[in-house]
Amino acid sequence: MALFGLSPFDIIGILVIVLLIFLIPWIVRVRALSRVNRAVFELENMVHESKELLIKISKEKGKPVLDPSDTIEGFMEFFVVPPVDIDPNGLVKRFEKILDLSEDRFKQMVREVAPLADAETKANIVMTLKATLAINEVAKQVKHNLELGKKGNLQILLMLQMTMPLIMRIVKAQFEGAKTFSEGKPIGDGVGPIVAGLLMKDYKNEYITEIEDMFVAKKKMEERDLVIARAKGPGARVGRVGKAVKSILEKENIDKIITVDAAVKLEGEETGKVAQGIGVVIGGSGVDKWTIEEEIVKRDIELDAVIVKMSPEEAISNMNQKIADAAREAFEIVKKLIFNSPDNTNILIVGVGNSCGIKNILDDISQIEIKKEEEEINKKEDKRGYFRR
Repeated sequence: MALFGLSPFDIIGILVIVLLIFLIPWIVRVRALSRVNRAVFELENMVHESKELLIKISKEKGKPVLDPSDTIEGFMEFFVVPPVDIDPNGLVKRFEKILDLSEDRFKQMVREVAPLADAETKANIVMTLKATLAINEVAKQVKHNLELGKKGNLQILLMLQMTMPLIMRIVKAQFEGAKTFSEGKPIGDGVGPIVAGLLMKDYKNEYITEIEDMFVAKKKMEERDLVIARAKGPGARVGRVGKAVKSILEKENIDKIITVDAAVKLEGEETGKVAQGIGVVIGGSGVDKWTIEEEIVKRDIELDAVIVKMSPEEAISNMNQKIADAAREAFEIVKKLIFNSPDNTNILIVGVGNSCGIKNILDDISQIEIKKEEEEINKKEDKRGYFRR
């Protein structure tokens, strides 16, 4: 006899629907926990391998008296507190001071773990350390949100699961970057120093500047006076670009500034696309950009900018052939901008970016070590493997 006029099949259907209402959130939660747990495990492995890499190069290159393992482990909790922004007056100057102090602390740390390493190796260790800290911070944040999800916050867990592919792309690139820095190979973000290094060809002496970590040269090119600035290489440095440009502008009567840098491409855009524009192209905290813009406001200076587009992963991993070819194209564009300027123009060219694996003066791009094609294929296969899981 049917209950309330419902057939047995109707009752079974209702029971199944009610059961699914309770089961689906549980299934979704279990699947999300499984994926995020796997990602946390992978992140922690990357942190561990990065630490081991730091310990290895510190021992091999720096010959420390004591085992650097505990010192490196302790530094993993290092943090930088930004200045208060309630009163914006003088905010950039305060931020610049804090960044300078943090940079000094990194260098002090490397002197402890690798006292006998040469200056270029120490610069590579500093950048490897920064990459390791970035990976460690992401791993801690993901684990923190995972623990919140385990306590019943399904929304956080689902948001974390949806963003994990993007997070893993960036962190894997940071991990590759850490290995690249430790080996002293160029990264995608080195296009600016490459262009500046090529412009310095046939120049043998450094232009004296009091700004550390910067290499500056003066050169004449067909009735035009050039000042060329970039971070010192081949160690991994980005240099204090803002301070260097300010110092040069105070000493030289500059008519035009050309900045060259890597830029993040949009999805669907081709890697290595070179573009021209107006303004100061420089990433980071914004302190260097602000310093340069403050100086050019005081003077009647023309601004040109050249960028090479790439993904965030390509910017911090070993440079590939497409980006190297784009750097050569950017070099030709900068030369055209120079030649299009009137005679007797004083031009400042700033090659913005990381100088890892790039000598101060380059005769040709073939002098830098580019990622081999088979390495690029393996990297793509690794990415596909993650998304399949």
